[in-house]
Amino acid sequence: MRLLDVDTLKLHEFMGYHIPKYQYAILSHTWAEGEVSLQELEAGSGPSKQGYEKIVLTCEQAKRHGYRWAWVDTCCIDKTSSAELSEAINSMYQWYKESAVCYAYLTDVDNSFPYASPSKEGGYEPLVSRWFTRAWTLQELIAPSNIIFYGPGWVKIGELSEERIQDSLLQITRIPKSVISSQKSSLSHYSVTQKMSWAADRSSTRTEDIAYSLLGLFDINMPLLYGEGPKAFVRLQEEILKETDDHSLLCWTVPRFSPRVGTLEGVFAKSPDDFTESGNVVGNLYDAGSPSVMTNRGLQIHVHLRKLEYGIHSHLYFGNPATASYHAGLNAGYYENDKCVAQMSIVLIRTPPVAPRSSRLTNKYARLTMPTLERRSLGWFDSDEAMDQIYMNKTLLSWEQDRFGFGGVHLQNIPIAETLAPFSTSKRDICAPDIIDESSFQIENVRYSILSMERGNTYQTIKSLPWAMTWSQVYGCVKFDVELPQLPEFPYFVVFVAKHSYSTRTYFISLVWNGEYFHFSVRPAETQSNAFFRSLLDPSDPSTQQGNCWDMYGEIAMASMVIHGENPSKLDFILEREDPDNDEGEVAGNRLHFLIRAEIDKERNNMQVRRRGPS
Repeated sequence: MRLLDVDTLKLHEFMGYHIPKYQYAILSHTWAEGEVSLQELEAGSGPSKQGYEKIVLTCEQAKRHGYRWAWVDTCCIDKTSSAELSEAINSMYQWYKESAVCYAYLTDVDNSFPYASPSKEGGYEPLVSRWFTRAWTLQELIAPSNIIFYGPGWVKIGELSEERIQDSLLQITRIPKSVISSQKSSLSHYSVTQKMSWAADRSSTRTEDIAYSLLGLFDINMPLLYGEGPKAFVRLQEEILKETDDHSLLCWTVPRFSPRVGTLEGVFAKSPDDFTESGNVVGNLYDAGSPSVMTNRGLQIHVHLRKLEYGIHSHLYFGNPATASYHAGLNAGYYENDKCVAQMSIVLIRTPPVAPRSSRLTNKYARLTMPTLERRSLGWFDSDEAMDQIYMNKTLLSWEQDRFGFGGVHLQNIPIAETLAPFSTSKRDICAPDIIDESSFQIENVRYSILSMERGNTYQTIKSLPWAMTWSQVYGCVKFDVELPQLPEFPYFVVFVAKHSYSTRTYFISLVWNGEYFHFSVRPAETQSNAFFRSLLDPSDPSTQQGNCWDMYGEIAMASMVIHGENPSKLDFILEREDPDNDEGEVAGNRLHFLIRAEIDKERNNMQVRRRGPS
């Protein structure tokens, strides 16, 4: 550890037991242009840099307080040495903890602590000081027992021991007073997710520093690998799991309007921001009896699994074996007023078998991201039942990462031929009451494209469409690989080719839409001629309606087919846009999920369509 002599501003190096613990002052600040490096200080060029003033002010203040030594991160670490930088970052929490006093220098605060001084342009909402938004200053707030806050010109704001300062810090940081007061309680009293929640909404110049700045908070040591990017935070979580079996680490969410909602991810969070809502979660409700271990199959963990059956109004409809969903009860609880009021749960999707028509279920699961914490009443999971040992994927293969894409066209209860969905077990094996009998009716082919307007107001298909839609053999749906733009002149076109065993006819289930009209019909294949393409999105066609599908939710169209033959029957096909505001569509986000289901000889009332209001 290098320390500055407050009289000479010369650097002195101390090793091991020779470090003068609790005899030096330490600076906490946010970096700006013109900071002084170790090399510049030793070369004598430091006084020409803008950052030299804070070094001088720190040393002068330390001298007035009777300390001989001071530490400033800009000039006391040789950042040209990766080995020294790694050692310093792994030691920094301890250095702040063992300081006699920490000077927190908030250059943007006058008399408005903890808010930044109003800008000349004015503003309606006061902004918190930049010092509270940086990743590194979190440990610099928690580790020292004695902090004095200074504003511009080194004007004293207050001390950590003052009640008003503690109240302001609690309001801004959500960190309990017992952690930031001068009489600190041990960090071991707080769960992993509570500490992660304190780090939410903070940023750093280097992505990796989001993780590296938390090493001391979790008492973790690990090598630094600048260039690994977001993997650093994943690696930190792995290291934490080696030290604790605290399941609260898995209790994270994603913002409600994030494109991540309802997608599949690995077991670990992307950043501390995912723990914003997790400050009341505590782990280790009971002795699980078995460890959680990272393996080459993912995280091996013991949980209580309970089947989650999404209904037919969800693209995760439980009749589709490729979307088998489960509640996983974690060894963690939600606390209110120091009392556990609920057990924490997460939603998992079982990874489908990778062999065609395999009858052996996999024991690997992906995490379904949710915008809210899943809380279950105590006793909802049967504690008397043996827990399931499962594997949660650390990372997902590319096909599973985008398994649900940006939406799609889903065949809810309609059987699909094995040639189209070879990686899915037969739907007739699923005990779902809505499934149509595949021995009499099934989808045998699918076509999809974009249509272009030709002369004479007719449409022709654009055959190449690899960037927009694909057929998912695993999931059994047309998947949107991108967020489809609304292009009135280029409608989207999906047609399913269906056959019924009681009829020699082939039927086309057709869906065409743009931002102004949509067409949904079920017609014999022989009628799908040039006349059919001319009628697409023509308002005079009874199967074409005016409306923007992007702004519609719920049931939006219906088409029927009559099966002639030995046993005449009638099938109604209902087109629905999955609604994120109802319980079954909670993981739809704002993606464009079309759901098509079939009903046999069923009277239906007028369909209720919900249109999105002005935003």
